[in-house]
Amino acid sequence: MEDQPRRLEVIVRTFRIIILLFIPFLAVRPQTAVLLDSLYSPSIKSISHVTLILPEGYRSSAQRYSAVYLLHGFNQNHTSWVNSTRLTSTAQRYKYIIVCIDAGNSWYTNSVPQPSLRYEDLVVKDIIPFIDQKYRTIPDKRHRSVCGLSMGGYGALKYGLKYPEMFSLAAGLSPSIQFPAGLEDSAIVARRSAASNASVRSAFGAVRSELWNANDIFFLAQNAVTDSLPYFFLAAGSQDNIPEVITQTHELAAIFRQRKVRFEMHETPGGHDWRFWEEHLSIVLERISKILK
Repeated sequence: MEDQPRRLEVIVRTFRIIILLFIPFLAVRPQTAVLLDSLYSPSIKSISHVTLILPEGYRSSAQRYSAVYLLHGFNQNHTSWVNSTRLTSTAQRYKYIIVCIDAGNSWYTNSVPQPSLRYEDLVVKDIIPFIDQKYRTIPDKRHRSVCGLSMGGYGALKYGLKYPEMFSLAAGLSPSIQFPAGLEDSAIVARRSAASNASVRSAFGAVRSELWNANDIFFLAQNAVTDSLPYFFLAAGSQDNIPEVITQTHELAAIFRQRKVRFEMHETPGGHDWRFWEEHLSIVLERISKILK
């Protein structure tokens, strides 16, 4: 019985030594920081939230980094990319500041029927300048990219076409690029939910107007000055349950091909789901690294 305290003391001492030896290995493990930030947006007259992933070493250095903006889909928000994928793990391979934006179900568009809701301006005029001012980005075209899924894929491609001076790469994953013109197609409208159709009308107006062209991906692609455009990444899943996503992504690729716009197009097995989007986001992040070399 007298040896029991001594044995316990030896066990505790040994455990402490093991912990001390292990601490340095914990300290050098690659880590990214995920944080929430907010800003007041004059464009929507409201608070807007962003989720950021900061690269390893951000807090302990003065280095500046490239920024990658991720746009969510319908009924998602600024937390969706982080919560639904292994993005925080994937991000450890790169030195990017990743910014996940929240734009509601706005279609990343300045609303036609509600001019006070300017969600396109939210991204371009409010969020990006806010990030460039507060965080150590490299605030130029070469070091800024945008990628989105579904509704966000529409937004990313539109921003690449309308603001080519701002982005080196624009990626649309399963991009919902059928609107606003799709509002005139009864078959397309019939396949959408009531909430989805309401959001599209809230963004673009229920009937064609002079502002439709400014928000129509195909019109923009046909009329853009090609020399200034960013590199485009297009991806659609062969099993996507929204048929126009596949057909219209190929139509956009055909316009790019005809106009000699730099792009790549992928149609691979997959659906309109997070598995497909995560797989292709990994490819997009790798493409960005090649642009930066």
